[in-house]
Amino acid sequence: MLKITKILVKKPQSEAGFTLLEVLVAMLIATFFVIGSMQALVLSTALRVKAQEKQRANQLIQEDIEQILFTAKELGRNDSLCSASAYNGGYAQSLWTNLPSIPTDKQLLDGKGKTYRLSRTRNGNSTAKVLKIDFEVKEFNGTNVVGDAIATDYIEVIPNAAIEECPN
Repeated sequence: MLKITKILVKKPQSEAGFTLLEVLVAMLIATFFVIGSMQALVLSTALRVKAQEKQRANQLIQEDIEQILFTAKELGRNDSLCSASAYNGGYAQSLWTNLPSIPTDKQLLDGKGKTYRLSRTRNGNSTAKVLKIDFEVKEFNGTNVVGDAIATDYIEVIPNAAIEECPN
């Protein structure tokens, strides 16, 4: 019977496995990848919350604009308002004085978090028939508004009566 002998080939020690240095470098690379991923997750969450705040702030402005447009549509005819040549005494001033009050301070994210305040101001360039309004939503700390505006907008409103009833 033939004897088959196994010849064991021994590998050199440098090829036997990973060295401690190689394992440490691999762990360091994996750690950097995990840290980068976590930072991206935190950043995306912060941007999502900021986008929700901005969207809700714009919604507050839009709700107020709809109230203003309704008031402009319902403003009655008045011949003396037609003859005004400037803001004072014109349809724009009449609309401004008949606007509903600004909504109260609101928490934008479903009643949670910071409180915000909507403000509307009459633009000084308003004419007899065109009311120009600037809107702004800012953070409110209970006594004062603080920081930069979260959302801003601008509209020009012409009351229906100024178009339908006035000759010019």
